[in-house]
Amino acid sequence: MVHKFKLPNGLTVLLEPIDNVVSVSCGLWIKVGSRHEKANEMGYAHFIEHMLFKGTDKYSAKDIARLVDRVGGQHNAATNREYTCYYINVISDYLELAIEILSDTYLNSKFDDEEIEKEKNVVIEEIKMYEDTPDEHIHDLFMETMFYNSPLGHSILGSFETIGSINRDNIVAFYNHHYTDDECLFVISGNFNIEEARKIVEKYFFKDCIATNTTKLPAPPQYERKLRAHLDKDLEQIHLCIGTDGLSKVDEDRWAFYLFNTILGGSMSSRLFQNIREKVGLCYSIYCFHSSFMDTGVFGIYCGTAPSQYNKLLQLIANECKQLLTQGISEEELSDAKSYLVGNMALSLESTEVRMSHIAKNEMVFGQQFTFKEIVRNIQTVTMDDFMRVAHRVLDNAQYSLVTIGKLPQNHIEEFHLSL
Repeated sequence: MVHKFKLPNGLTVLLEPIDNVVSVSCGLWIKVGSRHEKANEMGYAHFIEHMLFKGTDKYSAKDIARLVDRVGGQHNAATNREYTCYYINVISDYLELAIEILSDTYLNSKFDDEEIEKEKNVVIEEIKMYEDTPDEHIHDLFMETMFYNSPLGHSILGSFETIGSINRDNIVAFYNHHYTDDECLFVISGNFNIEEARKIVEKYFFKDCIATNTTKLPAPPQYERKLRAHLDKDLEQIHLCIGTDGLSKVDEDRWAFYLFNTILGGSMSSRLFQNIREKVGLCYSIYCFHSSFMDTGVFGIYCGTAPSQYNKLLQLIANECKQLLTQGISEEELSDAKSYLVGNMALSLESTEVRMSHIAKNEMVFGQQFTFKEIVRNIQTVTMDDFMRVAHRVLDNAQYSLVTIGKLPQNHIEEFHLSL
């Protein structure tokens, strides 16, 4: 059971004690991500993620790393398009240490000029690393294509220009505007006593209210959808993403959509994996993916193959999509996909970190928690009619965007479409 309360300064706290585990996962979640950035602020949310572990008046960056490492813990952070999180996982004996460090970095980070300059180089190297990894880079290009001229399409890492122009004044201004108590969650999941944890949280987070400036979700993205993009690079493979509109996080059809994604290309027994990789041997990696946001979403298919097989690969992907729409799926496939989702979720929830993340996301999106039984019921009650309705909603009469990286063959197919 999740216990929820608010501190007088507006910080929302969620506590989930779990029996029979030795660890505890603490996470600080801020409702700001790359979609909240202006064009000249691209990469700021991610840059602040780096800076919050770079030292306070009490602890240096090395101190923070040493304190967590010496108790066998893990500390990390992640920036999404709609949120940023900072987390520490430790055995339960060191719960107070984890809370103290997260509180200190949130409230007292120095944003030292020298550290900022060093971290600018680190992030620029991170951008280069992604650009040198085509199966990662193509997803950034795909989002830029799907949400052209919209903050949702911006790279989370930012650009060389925006990162290079960062200084202490503009990064602190972004932090002060978005990192307010009423826009934050603090979540603990694992082996702890509720009352003791509450006292520790109040001890370290019960400060004077940070001036609030509520980060409201930007209006539904106004963007120009591009249908084709190609980055010419001297690679052994041609990497591609094909995509169209998906579903938002709160769409009522999301449960059927998860099953659709699983059956088409979301597992090793999926149609794309079995029929294109296993039967034909055209690729090593092929899968479906979906990126859902509060107000919109995208659905896509990724694959990498030899340039000489590019046209054949596109035709086979189109054939799999057409066959699913025209011939449907079997009851066994639907049943297997349900079992896959339920089992996969059950296994993941054995991790206190995953449970902590699950609680935070439910609170940010829905303002409430759902039990495992409720989620299983939502999956199990999806009917064949529900599945086919969503399949047609996503694939039928869709406008597809095609993004490629590599060397295209002569007479290559230049667009992707389904002719039913």
